[in-house]
Amino acid sequence: MAAYPPRGRNPGPASGLKMRLLLVLLFVIWSNAFTAIKYLREVMDPMELVLARFLPAAVFCLVSLLAVPRLRKESAMILRQAPVGLVAMGLTGVAGYNFFLYIGQSEIKPGAAALLTTLSPLFTLLGAIVFLRERVPFRRTLGILIALAGLYVVVAWGKVGLGRVTGISHAELRYVLITALAPLCWTVYTIVGKNLLAKTSAVTVTYLTIVIGTLPFLAAAGRPFLDALASFTPMHWIALAHLTVLCTLVGFWIWFAALESMPATSVASFVYLNPPFAALFGSLFFHETITGFFVFGAALVLFGLYLAQSNVTRPH
Repeated sequence: MAAYPPRGRNPGPASGLKMRLLLVLLFVIWSNAFTAIKYLREVMDPMELVLARFLPAAVFCLVSLLAVPRLRKESAMILRQAPVGLVAMGLTGVAGYNFFLYIGQSEIKPGAAALLTTLSPLFTLLGAIVFLRERVPFRRTLGILIALAGLYVVVAWGKVGLGRVTGISHAELRYVLITALAPLCWTVYTIVGKNLLAKTSAVTVTYLTIVIGTLPFLAAAGRPFLDALASFTPMHWIALAHLTVLCTLVGFWIWFAALESMPATSVASFVYLNPPFAALFGSLFFHETITGFFVFGAALVLFGLYLAQSNVTRPH
């Protein structure tokens, strides 16, 4: 079991660097999720896809929570102390985020979906100030805004995602707005989770929210769901395994482990890596063009992230 830094303290420089590298790895994993989702949406509706992704993970998490004494004890404690918070996290981080994202990807491209998830740092910045009373240094705020500007360059002129925003049709706009609800849900998930991490470990919070968030989608476990699974090709199974194992079990743990030791706004700012990574892998796997504007915008994103992460590990 992974060791966690003492709650209420910042990690040392080596530990902080390790966590930031894990977050970069996380967004290498998550940036490929959008393509996997688009592929699986060809054979499943949003309810079925959320169930297919999270049901195996939920079973694993439930067995672990019941079988491991420490997790069982922590689960009982946090369920007594913060049941509303856990339900809110399950309904936003698992149910809401993924359901809205999957509906949106019915009509918009993976790059566009990756772009829209980057609204999360701005939502988190506001939420952390209001609800977490987090003191956000000017340098971190500036870094987030520079990264957002770099993201606009990537999208508007780098031939990634939605292209020129002014060219979105009314039909696409509806799905853009639906998809934008996903990062709003993720912001609630992050802020509530940050508070709960003061009481228990990242593993316990992650496992409980996955189990709780999966429950509403059991309603989709009918014959059409089984028929959709039966129609899977090997590539569909690989895409689902990527979503279930890497994006969910590994990804959610890294996210909450980072929240245990870093400010919420710093962790959320890594979301800006999604569109550049999605475009890079699109170039590698699907031969999509990377332009000079893309390189310039990506450089701005990385510089903004550098500013946003500065002084994260310095003791107060």
